[in-house]
Amino acid sequence: MSQSPFRRFLVRLRRRYSRPTLFIAAMVILAMYICFLLFFGDGDAVSLWRLAELNTCPACYGTSVCPELYSNLIQLDPKNRKWFNAKNVFYGSTRFNSSFVLKKLAHHSEFKEFDRALCGQFNLQSPCTSKLLNVGVEEKILKSVEYNVESPPSEPRKGLIMCPNADSIFNFIAPVFSMNGNHQAELMNIYTMLSLNPEPIILKVLRKSKGWLVPGYAGVCGRLEVVTYEGKPLSDMIHVQWYRKLYYSLQILQAGIDFTLKHKRYRFYLMDWSLDNIVVDHRDIITFVDLEDVIVLDKNVSPKVGKLDWTKRHSHEDTPGFSFSIQNICKYHFSDHNLWAACYIIAGDDNPLLTPIPKRVMQSTPKLQKLLNNCLHQNDRLHSAISLTRLMYDLLKTEKVGGYGVNRTTTLRNW
Repeated sequence: MSQSPFRRFLVRLRRRYSRPTLFIAAMVILAMYICFLLFFGDGDAVSLWRLAELNTCPACYGTSVCPELYSNLIQLDPKNRKWFNAKNVFYGSTRFNSSFVLKKLAHHSEFKEFDRALCGQFNLQSPCTSKLLNVGVEEKILKSVEYNVESPPSEPRKGLIMCPNADSIFNFIAPVFSMNGNHQAELMNIYTMLSLNPEPIILKVLRKSKGWLVPGYAGVCGRLEVVTYEGKPLSDMIHVQWYRKLYYSLQILQAGIDFTLKHKRYRFYLMDWSLDNIVVDHRDIITFVDLEDVIVLDKNVSPKVGKLDWTKRHSHEDTPGFSFSIQNICKYHFSDHNLWAACYIIAGDDNPLLTPIPKRVMQSTPKLQKLLNNCLHQNDRLHSAISLTRLMYDLLKTEKVGGYGVNRTTTLRNW
């Protein structure tokens, strides 16, 4: 019987390295080389398979984009195939030069802890993956949301917070369900996302195609989310011309107002406002790319407790630094949190995007600094934010702006 190529290779090694120590050394080198190929080599299908971890389903995000991944319609960029990626964010593209971001949405340690506790959460013996479709998931979904709302401020929260009532989550997740009728698996997917990172749920509700400044949502496959690539972080654009930063600031303010007012049923209060989490493309259009930590407030219901406060407006407390109270935001039907946060990253005290304002602008338009201060420190932030967007829009129409005039801006909102 003929020997396999690998067997013949081992025989040649033994003949060449007769001394045991040399043979062992050669085997170690060979093993290291094979490991290198497995973890860092080519082969998009293998890389994507390992990234997706489909073996964890239904304790995964879903399978909507798996056919596109495994037919090589989306391929990993050669420079981003390392598995030991601290952020668990990878980049890919199609043969038509469309760029995508592939996100694990959690760190390895978070996945490990989630998997360790998963079976116990449902009173199942490990391993329990095959049994998860036969358990009641709705109660666990509700409890996970209730924990985020009701736990004291000192306790860690994870992901989406639903208020004023946790049971609004079931209306909120309705767009996530597909038409294939396999709702039990999808409920388990939702439980997994709520436990690890709810961003795919948010992106199913806030669609880029509807004008929201969020990435285009391509879908999920296993424990991998696929979204459109939208550009470089704003934190890398601090050096650009001031009027370009003014254009970014206008969009940030508009987004803050939109997240608060635009949706018919919900307000979306972002908890992680940062220039690192906002990117800008070649057209200078911004996108919010980190939607893990969000407070979703249902405007169409009244709270089961604390109804007297519900009819009032919440104004952010004028405190130093980027700090806020989740409980206070959830107590009222309206909060100016997004407006304050937008103004904070534009003109606050932590590497703001827009300041210092050029002297010529300070002299010609002193109202700009006044409105920024009002947005940061006064109570009527909605009025200040709307006035700011109009003033910024007018500034961008002036001849001084050059190529960054209103022809490049979005339409000014009428709130």
